[in-house]
Amino acid sequence: MLINTVLKNIVKNRTFAPMEVTTPTPMNTVSVDFDNLEFGKVFADTMVVADYDGEKWSEFEVKSLETMAMHPATSVFHYGQAIFEGLKAYKSDDGRINIFRLKDNIARLNKSAHRMMMPQLDADKVEEIIKDFVASNKAWIPAKHQGSLYIRPFMISTDPTLRAVSSKTFRFVIIACPVGFYYDKPLSVYLEKSYSRAGKGGIGYAKAAGNYAASFYPSSKAKNLGFDQVLWTNVSNNFSLEELGSANFFYVKNGAIRTPSVEDSILRGITRATVIQLARDTGMSVTEEVITAEEFHQDLAAGTVECMFATGTAAAITYINAITIDNETYTVESNAYALVLALKERLDAAKFLELGEHDEWNVVV
Repeated sequence: MLINTVLKNIVKNRTFAPMEVTTPTPMNTVSVDFDNLEFGKVFADTMVVADYDGEKWSEFEVKSLETMAMHPATSVFHYGQAIFEGLKAYKSDDGRINIFRLKDNIARLNKSAHRMMMPQLDADKVEEIIKDFVASNKAWIPAKHQGSLYIRPFMISTDPTLRAVSSKTFRFVIIACPVGFYYDKPLSVYLEKSYSRAGKGGIGYAKAAGNYAASFYPSSKAKNLGFDQVLWTNVSNNFSLEELGSANFFYVKNGAIRTPSVEDSILRGITRATVIQLARDTGMSVTEEVITAEEFHQDLAAGTVECMFATGTAAAITYINAITIDNETYTVESNAYALVLALKERLDAAKFLELGEHDEWNVVV
C-alpha cells in the first residue's frame, strides 16, 4: 500500500521527465567527412535483421537503420548473452571491394555462439547476405587512404524473462560504419598484474560482449595514468602474457617474432593468424608459446626486444613504443623496425588485393 501511494503521488506531481527515445537519422554519404572518420561514430543507413524463434531463423530482412524496441526484461540486458564480430571491406585503387577473411569471421561467430549457448547460423547464407549488404553500401566505403568499411554482425538473446537460463529466442543484426584508422600513433602500454580479462575455462576465446565490459575498469585506470592500453596477463599462471584489450600481442627478439600461444582465455585473432602466415611466408621465424611477464621483463632489460606490436581488425598492425612493468618503463623504437614495417605493407597489400597470393582470404564484391 505504501509503495502504491508513493507511485501515485509521483505520477500526480510529475516529478519525473519522460524518457526521450531517439531514432538514428539516415545520413547521405555527401554529408560524411571521409577524411576525418571517428571509429564507430558514423553508420551506414541500412541494417540486416533476422530472428530465431527457438527452432529456426527467419529470413534476413534488409531495412533502414533504426532503434530496436525491447521489453525491459529482455534477457540480454540482464545476463549478457551477446556475441559479435568485426570485419572490414576495403576499396582498392581500381575500385574493387574486398571483404577480408569473411569466412573466418563467420566461423568464429559460430564458435562464439556455441560457447554462449546461442543458435548456429548458416555460414553460406550469412556470407551471401554480408556480400549483398556490402555491395549495396559501396558508397559508404572510404578510399584506401581514408580507411575502410567496418562491418559488425552481432547476436543477442531476446526472451523477456528474468530467469537465469539461456534464452530460447535470439536476434541477429548486421550494421556497418565507415572508419578511419583506429590508432594514429605508437602506443604506451601498461602490463596488468592485478586484474584479469578472462580466466581458464571461461569465455575469453569467444567474442562475447562481457569480455569487453570486464576490461573497461582496469583499462580506464591505466588510461588515467597516461597509458593507451593494457597488456593482460594470466594472474594464476606466472603472469603469462595474453593480449591487449582489443588486439593480440607480438614482440621481436633477436630478429624472431614471439607471441603468446592461444589458450582458451585469449581471442584467436584473425589478423593475428594473417600476420603469422605473412611473416612465415617471408622466412621470418614466428614462435607461439607461453611467455611469462618475468621472461618478457628480462628480455626488455637485456635490450634484446627490437619491436613490439599489436594486431586486430581495428588495430591492423599497431606499434608499441613503450611498456611499463612493475613501475619500470621500457621504450623501443618499434615503428622504425624494418622487418615489421615490411610486414605491415604486406598486410595492407593483402587487404587491398595487391599481394598476388592468399586469394582464399578475399571475397570480392
